[in-house]
Amino acid sequence: MQTVRILRLVFLVGFAAFSSLRAAPADDAKAALVGGIDEVSAVLRAHPSQQDLIATLDTLVDKHFAFATTTRLSIGPAWRDLTPEQQAKLTTLFSRLVIRTYADHFQSKTPPLVTYSPAQELRAGRFEIPTRVVTDDQTYSISYRLDYDNLSKRWRVYDIVAEGVSLIANYRAQFDPIVHKSGAPGLIQTLEAKLADASSR
Repeated sequence: MQTVRILRLVFLVGFAAFSSLRAAPADDAKAALVGGIDEVSAVLRAHPSQQDLIATLDTLVDKHFAFATTTRLSIGPAWRDLTPEQQAKLTTLFSRLVIRTYADHFQSKTPPLVTYSPAQELRAGRFEIPTRVVTDDQTYSISYRLDYDNLSKRWRVYDIVAEGVSLIANYRAQFDPIVHKSGAPGLIQTLEAKLADASSR
């Protein structure tokens, strides 16, 4: 009987350790998201000018956002047919456009109050973290999707789902007709035009 009790104890301890190991990636992903949002909130509390805000957010992109993944998923299967140069160009243009678009929403607003729900595993190495965001007396349901980058050893956001609308799905719907009609050159030209228009405002 003593042996049976010991074996049960070993099993329970082993199971607890296994459960702890499985929970660690979810905790790490959530910690990365919290840290990223806190860093952006600190920037907003400094009330920078629009141009300074855009410049600062641009420096935080690689640290907290996987724009290469976001761009690839937004373009879809056609991504495989692009040259490395076209992929790099589109990633750069897309990241700048998204940063400027979101910076416009941040201007003259107080930093958001964010509450976090537990991370939900989408698949190995990918998690979705639902949040409730309150800013300027408005409440939004926003989920952040993160994956783990083995090169940088960092969890980064690759998609944002705001009120049920995915950033990737939204841009994919816009990019598909352009890619089918004009290919990568047409999409590059379109993004350059959108960025120039946004910069002129």
